[in-house]
Amino acid sequence: MELTTGVYGLPLDVSLGDQKITLSPVAVETRHGVLLLDVGLPDGLDDLSAALAENGLEVGDTWAVVVTHHDFDHAGCLAAVVDHTDAVVFTHEDETPYLEGDMEPLKSGGGQSIRLEPTTVDVRLAGGETFATIAGPMNAIHTPGHTPGHTSYYFPEDRLLVAGDALNVVEGELVGPREDVTLDFEMAWESVEAIASLEIEHTFCFHGGYVEVGTERIDTLLDQR
Repeated sequence: MELTTGVYGLPLDVSLGDQKITLSPVAVETRHGVLLLDVGLPDGLDDLSAALAENGLEVGDTWAVVVTHHDFDHAGCLAAVVDHTDAVVFTHEDETPYLEGDMEPLKSGGGQSIRLEPTTVDVRLAGGETFATIAGPMNAIHTPGHTPGHTSYYFPEDRLLVAGDALNVVEGELVGPREDVTLDFEMAWESVEAIASLEIEHTFCFHGGYVEVGTERIDTLLDQR
C-alpha cells in the first residue's frame, strides 16, 4: 500500500501463538535505496521480502533499517535483514542495549522472554533527527512510554505520521496506547500530546494500519482521556 510517494505500508499476516495478526512495517524510498521502518517477527525475512515485492521493491536494495523500538514483533528479524543486506541500523539510544544484547527485553511474549539475536546499532538517535527521502524529510519524534526509546516518524510535506505503537487502529478507528503492553502509560499519553502538536492528516500504525485521520482525531482522544 502506497501511503504517499515513495512510502509503502507492508502488511504482514502472521501467526503469533494461536493468534492470526497483521503487523505493518513501512518501506521508504531514498536516493540510497530502501529504508525500512521495523521488520517483523523472527523468521520473518521471507514474509518481508514478499511484501516488498508486492510494491515493486527488493529486500536486497535495503540500505537502512530504522527500528522504532526493540519489541520482538518489530525487530525480530533485524539480524536476518542485516545479514542479507548489510543495512545500517538506526534506533533511539535507549533501545540500543536491547538490540545489541546487553540487556534483556523489557517485555515477554507468551509468558516467555523473547531475546533478540544481537545486532549492532550503527547510529543512535535521540529524537529530532531528519532523514532525506523521496517523500521529503522524515522526522524522528521520540515518543516514549510504550518503551523508553520508542520513536515515531513524521513526513511533514504530506502530513503523514508513522506512529509505530504510540497509537493503534482498532476496527478502522484510531485509538490511543494499549495499557496492557505499555511500560509507562502516563508517559505514553504525554507522547500523544507531543504528537498532537504536529499537523497530521493521515496516520499509519504498526497494529491496525492506515487511517485517513490525524490531529483532529488525536485531540479528541486526548479530550476523552
